[in-house]
Amino acid sequence: MKYKVGDIVLVSSPAGKVIPNIHVKLLKRVVVDPAKGNKTDGPGYKGWEATPVFQEEIDYIRKEWSIPFSKPGEDKTWVYDEHIVKRPRNAKPSVPQARKKIKRKRKTSKSGVTVIRKAKSSSKK
Repeated sequence: MKYKVGDIVLVSSPAGKVIPNIHVKLLKRVVVDPAKGNKTDGPGYKGWEATPVFQEEIDYIRKEWSIPFSKPGEDKTWVYDEHIVKRPRNAKPSVPQARKKIKRKRKTSKSGVTVIRKAKSSSKK
């Protein structure tokens, strides 16, 4: 096993690649062996109890994806071994940057047609 308690790792969501990866701190290792039942057999699983690390990532996934995390260290989540992407050397928040908004001018011509043009940047110093 290459991870230990206290490591900060980058994890992906089991819901798919659309939800961004976040950094979590591994708290406790859990290994459950397969169980034999009367009607069905239960598969075993391996994973970690973890907590999110960066407030910027928590705010982003709460706002964009409605994932109910609130504060680093308080929220606990489950991470399967196969969803751990890597252990980064220098852990930094990975929040996508917002796109720059472009101001557009609206003009109405003499014939009544609305024309939209990019505003010229007026950077006078």
